This record gives sequence, C-alpha cells and structure tokens, in this order.
Amino acid sequence: MRRPLSLTPALTLALASVWIATAPACALDAGNATASLTELCTSMPGMPGCTLKNLCTANTSALAPPYCHPISLVGAICLVDTAMTQMSACNAYTQSCTTNATCQALTPPPKYLPPSSTLARDIYSICTQMSMPGCSACRLTLTSSYADCDMLTTYSQLCKAMPAMAQCQDYKAFCGTAPGSGSDLCPADGAASGAVPEMKMYFHTGIVDYVLFQGWVPQTNLQYAFTVIACFLLAIVYEGLQAWHVILDMRLAPKARVNPKPLPGPQPSSSSASTDSTTPLTAPRPPPASRKLPSLDGWKAVLLRGTLRMMSATLVYALMLIVMTYNVGLFLATVVGLGVGSMLTSPVINYAERSLVGANSDWELCC
Repeated sequence: MRRPLSLTPALTLALASVWIATAPACALDAGNATASLTELCTSMPGMPGCTLKNLCTANTSALAPPYCHPISLVGAICLVDTAMTQMSACNAYTQSCTTNATCQALTPPPKYLPPSSTLARDIYSICTQMSMPGCSACRLTLTSSYADCDMLTTYSQLCKAMPAMAQCQDYKAFCGTAPGSGSDLCPADGAASGAVPEMKMYFHTGIVDYVLFQGWVPQTNLQYAFTVIACFLLAIVYEGLQAWHVILDMRLAPKARVNPKPLPGPQPSSSSASTDSTTPLTAPRPPPASRKLPSLDGWKAVLLRGTLRMMSATLVYALMLIVMTYNVGLFLATVVGLGVGSMLTSPVINYAERSLVGANSDWELCC
C-alpha cells in the first residue's frame, strides 16, 4: 500500500518552482511578483506585507517556507490586505493566483496576517488607552485605515509589551502559527519581551503604569479597576492607623490634663491675706514623685506606638509613590480614600476624646 505524500517545506518549494516553470506565459512568476512587490511597497510601505518583504530581504529564512517566496508576499498584500486589492500592481496576482488552487496551495499568503485597517485600528486603540514606547512611530486617528509607518512592527512591539490586552488577539493568532511563530515579530517563548510602560512625569490617563512593584502593572480594564479600589482602601487604612495612634496617645497620656479648678468656698480678701500670711490659699501640693524606668506595661505601650508609627509611615510613603505615578485615576482614588477615611475616623476620635480625656480637658489633637 502506497503511503500518502507529505508536503515538507523543501518539497513545497520544489513543487512551487515546477508549477511556476510550467505555468502559462501570462501566469504570475517570481520575477513578476518581485516587480509587483517593489511597486506596491514603494507607494505604500506601511502595509504588513511590506514588513514581511523587508524581513525576507534581510534574511531569506526569516519566515518559514514558502512565505518568503515573492508570490506569497504579494498575496499578503493583494489577497489578505483586502483594501489594497484594487491597486494596479495586484492585477497579475488577482488574475493568476487568487482563484488558482495550485497557486494557493504552493505559495499561500501568510496565515492570520492582520490587514492594514486592523493594525491601524488596534494601534490607535492601544495608544489612546495608554502611552507606550512605539506609539510615537505611528500617528493615527479614529478613522485611519493606514499610515506610512511600519505598522506591523509597531503592533508587534506593543503586544510584546502587553500581550494580555484585548487589542492583541490578532497578534496572538498570527504568532500562533507559521509564518508568525518563529519570526522576529513574535516572542520566541510566547512570553512578553520585557518592554516597560513609559514613565510620564505629568498627569495622564490610561491603565498601564507601575504600581509600587514590578509585577503590579494593570493591563486590562478589570485589573485597573481592582488597582483603583486597592489604592482607595489603602488610603482608608492609613487614616484608620492615624486615628488608632491618636486614641492610643489619649489612653496613655497622664490623667492630670484637666485644668485645676479653684477650691470651693469664699476666697480670702486681700486685707486678711496681708494680716495672716500663714493661712494657705490653696491645698498643699504633694511632693514630686521620683522618676522611675518604664514598667513592662510601659514598654509594651512604647513598642505598640513604634509599630503603629512604622506601619503608618510605610503606608503614607506607599501612597506617595502611587500619587507620583501621575495617573489621574490612581491619584483621585488615593485622595478620595484619604477624605473618606478622615470622615469615617473623625467621629471615633471625638468619642474617644470625650470618653478618655473628658469634656473639660485641654487635650488638643496634633493634626
């Protein structure tokens, strides 16, 4: 029983050469395809097919066979990039290869290659949502379907940095099979390239920013929403620690904070005071107590106050670093959280002041 013939890359190239050599004179050949590519990429160099052409020109093994063949590269423009099919340089390909099963089998266009309009849409959406390295290379608007920039390389750079973004679904599909997989446009191990969000020292919108840690970089709207909530709650916790510290100071403060009241009864006149200087006007003061080292309970209080101080300092500096991302959403979440936390803890502090110190005290809150 004869085994079925499997099309290896080398056999595919050989069959493609045989088909081109035996095709009618009007059929598209490698020479005509190269001329069409040159014309197409001279007039519109930003097309994704032109990026593949440049890769293959620099390295004939840049893409898996047969995707570096000129006919396959022309198909990347004249068949995949549907908006470009009406260009005159596509006529030969359209007539000879678009509906030719043999041509499509031996020199197919690249699989899952995003067309120019899709690249323009996704790049604009990503760069509007956040500012990242590479966004400045392509200036696009909401209605753009093409730009004279290397759109495929820019799209690759953006999605390598943030592969979880919804706009990178086309990139994942392209990199999931040949010719994308194994090319320089896709990460070799399927992971991100290590590109980092752009650090902007001015107020800006967007969702991608470092938040305290290298691994805390929201990449989707849901992750950003959780980050905003986390900043809001951290600010409330900070205000709670501050209130706890104030209440602890009230509890540990000496009880002799109440202003002394005059003794009851009639006060002596100045004349009687002058005649009888031995009569005391106020109760005698007790002798000053000797100073002692803090007891065990005293050291516990000192440790508690120091721990609270370290915790509140850690939180306040963390909140400061969050604010210094200059991300508008994170800034507002932090400021609103501080305000809400202050409103929540203020009645607790006032109640503690009345309960622990007294209504007639001279206790004053430091801040």
